Amino acid sequence: MSTLVTEGAMSRADLSRRTGLTSAAVTKVVTPLADAGYLQEVGRSVSGSLGRPASLVEVCGEAAYFVGVKVTDVEILGVLVDLSGQIRATQSRKLASRDVDEVVESIGALTESLRESADHPDRLRYVAIGISGDVDRESGLVSYSPFLRWHGVRLAQQVQAKVGLPTLVENDVRALTAGEHWFGAGVGKPSFAVVTVGAGIGCAMSVRGQVLAGVHGVSGELGHLPIAGDRACYCGAVGCLETVAGTAAILRDVSTAVGSEVTDLAAAVAWGEQDPRAAAVFHEVGRVLGLGIASVVNLFGPQSVVLTGEGLVALDLVREPMRAAFVVQAYGQAIHSELIVRPLTFEAWARGAATMALQAFIRGAV
Repeated sequence: MSTLVTEGAMSRADLSRRTGLTSAAVTKVVTPLADAGYLQEVGRSVSGSLGRPASLVEVCGEAAYFVGVKVTDVEILGVLVDLSGQIRATQSRKLASRDVDEVVESIGALTESLRESADHPDRLRYVAIGISGDVDRESGLVSYSPFLRWHGVRLAQQVQAKVGLPTLVENDVRALTAGEHWFGAGVGKPSFAVVTVGAGIGCAMSVRGQVLAGVHGVSGELGHLPIAGDRACYCGAVGCLETVAGTAAILRDVSTAVGSEVTDLAAAVAWGEQDPRAAAVFHEVGRVLGLGIASVVNLFGPQSVVLTGEGLVALDLVREPMRAAFVVQAYGQAIHSELIVRPLTFEAWARGAATMALQAFIRGAV
C-alpha cells in the first residue's frame, strides 16, 4: 500500500514491477485491502506492447484518517491526513503552560476537533506526536525534552488514554524526515539527511527508506557534537554546536557584540546586515554549522542534506562561511552531497508525525 500512497494509482503489473513481488503476490495483498475499502480500482491505462487496457488501483483516501501533532514550548499544531497522505485540515492551539497534563489535555482537544472536521469521524485510526528531545518511539517515553523541561514522561500512553486511539511519539526531526521521505525533498532518494536550525540544531537520517532512530531513542544529535569551543551546554557537556549556533546563543552573542539587548532572531539578523560586530557572530555560526554538516556527510554519506528550520532567516549571513567550512572538512567525495535549502512551516512537521502514524497503520493493515 505504501507504494500507492507515495506514487499514486498504478496497474497491478506496474505494482509488481515496482515492488518486485510476483503478480500472484500483488493480488494476494491487493484483494483483502480492496475488500476492506482501503484500495479501489479506477479507470484504465494502456500497458504492454499490445496496448491492452489494465485497471488501475489507488488508495481510497477517505477510508482512514490520521492526526499528526507538532509540539513546541508555546503551542501545538495538528493536521488531519487521509489514507492517501493528503492534508484535510490544520489547527493549532496555544499552550497555557508546559505542564504535562496541560499538554495532554490540549492534544486531546485538538485531536477531537480535527476528528470532527473529517468526512467520516469514525474512521480516525491513529495519532502521532512529534516532540523535541530524547524520545523512544518503541516505549512512547520522552526521556528528556529541553524546551518543555520534561524528564521521563510517558506521553504516548497518556495521550492514548485521553483520545482512545493508538498513539505514538517520536522525536520531531525524525518525524519530519519521515514526511520528507514520502512526500518531500527525500522522495526517490536512497539516503538523505535533514538538518534543522533554530532553537536547537537537529538532524535525522533516512537510509533505504528507514529513518534511523538509535537503540536508546537517541540519534542525529548534531547540536551536541563537541565542535564549538569550550562553552558549557545545558545538556551538561562542553563545546556543543548549539552553544554557538542555537537561537539563544545567537541572541546572547549579538547582544554582547553590539552592546544592546537583542530579543529575537529577526532583530539579530538586522544587526548582522548592518554592523560588522554582529556580522562576525553570524560568520562563526556559519562556520560551525558547516563543520557540523561535514560531520554528517563524512559519517553517513547521504545523497542530499536538507537544511530547514526557523534559523533560515539568517541564511544570507551564514551561507558563505558555512559552505567554506564544509568544503574544508568534507572528506573526499562526500563534498558532492547536495545541499537543499527548504523552508518548512510547522504544518510540515505535523505532517511528518502524521506520516509516521500512516506508516504504522499500513504495517498493521498489510
